[in-house]
Amino acid sequence: MLHIFICPKCFNFRIVSRKPDAICFHCGARLYKSDIDYIEYIDMSEQERDKYKESFINRMKLYQDKTDSVLKEQNIKK
Repeated sequence: MLHIFICPKCFNFRIVSRKPDAICFHCGARLYKSDIDYIEYIDMSEQERDKYKESFINRMKLYQDKTDSVLKEQNIKK
């Protein structure tokens, strides 16, 4: 079974068949398994893939902002 992974640093896609802990060939970061499967990915147009990538980037930024705010609050309480 082929899986689609995406890099949290450089946002490149990678198709992986057997490795659950794949790394990015571009920057060496550990990849996140995406919520789309291979068939869905190959049926996507380039614009749809770009839209998915932008959505992923926005989710990552939101997560980073939340993490930063929690860490900031913990530092203030100390």
